[in-house]
Amino acid sequence: MISPEVFDRLVVAASRAPSADNMQAWAFARRGDAVEVHLEPARVLPTDVNQMFAWVGLGAAVENLVVAAGREGLSALVEDDALRTAQGSEVEVASLAATPVTVRLAPGGAGGRLAEWVERRETNRGPYETTPLDGTTIDELTRAIADLEAGLHWAGGAAALEVMASMDARSTYIRLEHRPLHDELFDILRFDRRELEETRFGLDFASLGIPVSLVRVARLLRHARVMKVVSRLGIGRLVARQLAAKLRAAGAVCLVTACGSGAADYVQAGRAMERLWLEATARGLAVQPHGVLPQYLTKLDVEPDGFTAHFAETMARHREPFHAIFPVHPGERPAIVLRIGRPLEHPARRSLRLPIDQLKKMSQVVDNARPA
Repeated sequence: MISPEVFDRLVVAASRAPSADNMQAWAFARRGDAVEVHLEPARVLPTDVNQMFAWVGLGAAVENLVVAAGREGLSALVEDDALRTAQGSEVEVASLAATPVTVRLAPGGAGGRLAEWVERRETNRGPYETTPLDGTTIDELTRAIADLEAGLHWAGGAAALEVMASMDARSTYIRLEHRPLHDELFDILRFDRRELEETRFGLDFASLGIPVSLVRVARLLRHARVMKVVSRLGIGRLVARQLAAKLRAAGAVCLVTACGSGAADYVQAGRAMERLWLEATARGLAVQPHGVLPQYLTKLDVEPDGFTAHFAETMARHREPFHAIFPVHPGERPAIVLRIGRPLEHPARRSLRLPIDQLKKMSQVVDNARPA
């Protein structure tokens, strides 16, 4: 049985993983020689189609746990058979949350080569050098995830990056303008330090690198009437273009894909994303995730009524150029796009994380529900 102290260190490492909008939709339970990683429904974004981003984040947490186990001298075997069985039936997210990904631990770890980079990994939304990534680096990053059931597709060059930036800008504009997506976004934005400390999840403006002057303006945009006026003035489109502009300045972009549309498929994609991110960090590269475009393309396929007719038409126009840049195989599903390159600066502050005692609440439920 792993000790409480080792369990705590593994949870800390796992919780350093990236998650969509910093929602940290995970929880951890200690079960003998294993750690169970559960989805936390209360922190799943309401518009997260297939809960794809929540499962990708959970997969990233699993990968961090596996890496940290090696530093503890433990080998790790990831079991997701129960999740694969559950995802085949018509179940709610709360039911899937009761079905964990299990990481079984045993003596004999390989040392955790990437463990030191778990804490140092960061989301870098700043400017990058425009020098293209060399083929050797791309090959090394691709081989690093070869044992995982996920796909990886690379793109670069000014023309492809320009198309990606334009599509990302239009997708971001939809998030600002479409009422359900707009309301969700402003519900998880933290406008000051007090809000951030009270929740410790969600997006804060400091880690996003947004100036204080614009934060004051953003407060007003949470109101629908103000947003309508701003929309008429074209400010929403301007903001979206500015947020997407950095895609034009990158060494490369890559698309991580899931091999299917089930929860376990997205967990594998999340593990691949995080391993690639850690490998990139170890090489001095910066990474920024861009998730809106993959999610909205998936939403268009699964929940087309989730958009207005106008926004559905916009996303439909993105299908062909997106798949021209990333020619995926049949059955693959887009999970996340990553911008990668040599950073010109590093973020001043990182997103906060929930305290581990809060992440271990699920542990008590599991232990009380099932005999050891």
